[in-house]
Amino acid sequence: MDEPRTILHLDLDAFFCAVEEQRDPHLRGVPFAVGGRPEGRGVVSSCSYPARAYGVHSAMPMAQALQVCPGLVIVPPYFPAYRQTSHKVMAYLRTISPLLEQISIDEAFLDISTHPDPLLDLARHIQETIHREMGLPNSLGIASNKLVAKIATEVGKHRAPKGRSPNAITLVPVGEEAEFLAPQPIRMLWGVGPKTAARLAEIELRSTKKAGESGTLYGSVTNVEIAEMMAAKGIELDRKRVLLAEPIKAVGSYEIKVKIHPKVEGRIKLEVVAEEEAD
Repeated sequence: MDEPRTILHLDLDAFFCAVEEQRDPHLRGVPFAVGGRPEGRGVVSSCSYPARAYGVHSAMPMAQALQVCPGLVIVPPYFPAYRQTSHKVMAYLRTISPLLEQISIDEAFLDISTHPDPLLDLARHIQETIHREMGLPNSLGIASNKLVAKIATEVGKHRAPKGRSPNAITLVPVGEEAEFLAPQPIRMLWGVGPKTAARLAEIELRSTKKAGESGTLYGSVTNVEIAEMMAAKGIELDRKRVLLAEPIKAVGSYEIKVKIHPKVEGRIKLEVVAEEEAD
């Protein structure tokens, strides 16, 4: 049997906004959004936490964002700065472990299985270093595989006080994965966005516990096991990527197809891809 892995998931909180606040410190504490102009049918790419307090969120039409937050400052995106900052973060993470898998400009997995430091101490060190040296708030999740680590990050962010960067650290000990996942809503599963979650709710599949009632959640949960659980409920997950429990090897991409009923299979697949791209 393979040795248990320890995977750290890093998410840079409100990344575009954090970079823009470094470029223009006057934006700190101000409700602002990075995105296109409303007259050009622009949408919100990222928004500051003061803006989120008004109800502004990513992917919202900018015209609507201005309605819910009339004083919203619109900042055009400057992608060269985002890419440069992202490269710095990833370079730093590689000093911790060479087993890095970057999944977006502001997210990455790091295999820290062989690192000698206590997990929470290491997580705090990473978080504080990135915040101190690069000015980027960030949240981390640690678990035995990528799926649970990513969910742990999201859970930590949801539990944090609203109105400011969460700066969350969530650790799921080996052997406690099933207990941790059971109460989480089905939308926490990687690749299940709001629209897909609504479709799954139509067949009374609203939580990971419900998904697991026809199967077993092990400490080394893989996407194949999740797929088997879903299949038992009439849902098929077709994932084209490295198994979540395998060691991280390189940057990769994935596609998810959800099939509930033949009539909606194509539409659901498009919705999932769109939601993942929007995140």
